[in-house]
Amino acid sequence: MGKESRKTSKTSLLTIEAIQELESASLSEISNHTNIPVSTLHTHLQTLEEMEYIIREDGDYKLGMKLFHLGEKARWRDDRYQLVKEKAWDLANRVGEEVSFAVEENNRMVIIFDETATPSDEGFQVGRYFGIHSSACGKAALAEFSEKRINDFVEQTKLPAYTDNTITDKDELLSELETIREQGYAVNTQEELEGLRAVAIAINGPDGSLFGTLDISGPPYRLPDEEEMAKRLQLVVDDIESSLASEVQS
Repeated sequence: MGKESRKTSKTSLLTIEAIQELESASLSEISNHTNIPVSTLHTHLQTLEEMEYIIREDGDYKLGMKLFHLGEKARWRDDRYQLVKEKAWDLANRVGEEVSFAVEENNRMVIIFDETATPSDEGFQVGRYFGIHSSACGKAALAEFSEKRINDFVEQTKLPAYTDNTITDKDELLSELETIREQGYAVNTQEELEGLRAVAIAINGPDGSLFGTLDISGPPYRLPDEEEMAKRLQLVVDDIESSLASEVQS
């Protein structure tokens, strides 16, 4: 692919992301948001509309359901996710709190699914991104990384703050990662979102590589002791890792 083709592709993707951020926007609003000239943007919008990635209603552009279809395909790209979903659903019903499964991608954690004992609340975090250094699931994953990868992550992200509790100092983060390795679980004390506390444990594949993370989360006032949550999580994680290993052997 030539330089001009890459530039064209990037412009189209930036256009989609702008519509996602604005939720619904006119041509001029998207242009102002992206700093892409109206004349250039109009061509990209026409192509995206023809390809069904966006739709136009009352003069405003919105994301098309084709993206939802592609997202679902990505969400279930690994058949083994179904196994984790079943285990997470069972745990959520036993603890009465939200249980989420997340994977690391491009220095962020993305929620593949979340299970709750209340059907009306199920799935509201699916697709949500979390910072690696500011969430329990992220820190559990980060503790599995090599020293070089951790250093690269810190250098690339600069550890931005999301709340007053977010760790933004490298030495403090390294110290916390060491604690996570020693105790076997990570804790988020309102570091990503105010009013959210969580405990997470990494799930490793048969080859020892990171498969994902499992966490229990909820309001600080309602969650039980973190060690108790970690014990319940560990039993489920051990079961999942055993099942993943069995699939390889069969």
